[in-house]
Amino acid sequence: MTEKRIALVKGDGAGPEMMAVACKIAIEAAKMDNVNIIFEETPMGWNTYEKYGDTLPQQSFKRAVEIGTIFFGGVGDPELDNTIGSEKPEMRPEARALLALRGAMGLLLNFRPMVYYKALSHLANVKPEMIPDEGIKQIWIRYFLEDSYFGNTDFAGDIPADTAAKLGIKLKQYVTGEEEIVTDIAYYRKATVEKYLRAAFSYARELKMPLISIDKANVMARYVYWRKISTRIGKEEFPDVTLIHQLVDSANALLFTPAKLQGVIACGNEHGDILSDGAASALGSMGMMCSSGINPDTGAAMFESGAGTAPTLTGQDKANPLGRVLTAALMLRHIGAVKGAVAIENAVNKVLQDGYRTGDLFSAKDDPKKKLGTSAIGEKVLSYMK
Repeated sequence: MTEKRIALVKGDGAGPEMMAVACKIAIEAAKMDNVNIIFEETPMGWNTYEKYGDTLPQQSFKRAVEIGTIFFGGVGDPELDNTIGSEKPEMRPEARALLALRGAMGLLLNFRPMVYYKALSHLANVKPEMIPDEGIKQIWIRYFLEDSYFGNTDFAGDIPADTAAKLGIKLKQYVTGEEEIVTDIAYYRKATVEKYLRAAFSYARELKMPLISIDKANVMARYVYWRKISTRIGKEEFPDVTLIHQLVDSANALLFTPAKLQGVIACGNEHGDILSDGAASALGSMGMMCSSGINPDTGAAMFESGAGTAPTLTGQDKANPLGRVLTAALMLRHIGAVKGAVAIENAVNKVLQDGYRTGDLFSAKDDPKKKLGTSAIGEKVLSYMK
């Protein structure tokens, strides 16, 4: 049996409860491919602050990057963000941990698949008739680096202090709200954009789907840049892949008619973050969202649900773990445990088709006897895998 070590961040809030379910399922599923997963804890988040005085303990950060594959349970807590985080904004873990890991590991591609099944159309927050019999597959690939999320951080050391003050360029933790002007630097580098788009085109070719490129080229220079590069690469290197240019505002409207966004969807860091969250809500619940960040050169990867930490449900066995479970399937596929990944995905779909629900998915039409908690729905998924 092949051994695979994975760094584990259990996370904040209800994260550890959901991750316990997902890890158990991942370990069992990987055995189908003769892979033995060993999770090594690398704690991060508010849960580490009391012990380490930091939400990103350096020993955890260094070890996670060294291992190169991370199963990330989500960090952050609104109450602590507004108490300790107000006094020490640099400790807010969503920015401190996530951006640091993405940058250090070079995680350029953020995969966020959204799959609509006709049999589960009643769970979606769009009209059931908007979902065709053959279903809908949206593969969101968010550009995970640069853009407005990294600009001020990446360029702060290169800008003279007087220029930064004049333009209002500040790191987010130092913003007081009293400034006369505040600026975020949003940028793309040619080499990075080309690498990202080639990967997105390749994925679209592999799936025999169109590439839908999201931009704001009617207003913003960096998206004129994005559109020109995507057009050139598509024409010269991927003439067999249909390229569709879509403005971000109209793409937002199309979330309500998901079949019109069927394909591999390429979008910048900021737009991808916002639109894919909207797509997850249209699909039915943020609790179902799965996500992965990949370095296409080294294979380094981080797998995080994107479903948040559900802090109000901490310790109640009510949080929906299925987003984490489906993220585990992405992780298994990445490490070559494809049989296990397919088994997880099929089991989750069968559990939902048979009417089992967590609270966020439950409606008046559902059977109250099939409303399950965090642990119970995990056990149901495991039973369907056998």
